[in-house]
Amino acid sequence: MDAYRNLVEFSDLSSIGITPKKVASIKDGRGMRLRAETGSVWITEHRSQEDVCLTAGETYCIKHDGLTVISTLRSPFALVTIEPSIPVATTMAERFWSFWAALYVMPSRATMAGL
Repeated sequence: MDAYRNLVEFSDLSSIGITPKKVASIKDGRGMRLRAETGSVWITEHRSQEDVCLTAGETYCIKHDGLTVISTLRSPFALVTIEPSIPVATTMAERFWSFWAALYVMPSRATMAGL
């Protein structure tokens, strides 16, 4: 089951390749995490006064909705991995056990005092 879950999480990742003559844009990506796999990139996002530069191995989380633009910075090619902003759905077994455990919550002391 865990191997399947890891496969699902991995498949929710996307990668984009960026060359000096092209830019990548993400619309309304607040919460998405960008990771520079190779090369270096320059990131600017709508409603942000500061730009961000990443080199291979560094990450950045998009802070605002609107347009985010990514371009290469002094490299002929950059590969950027994009992680989704929402968590990957839990498995059916995890949802079942979470529901089951919630049914057996210990009562608080105030509730027990009233008994």
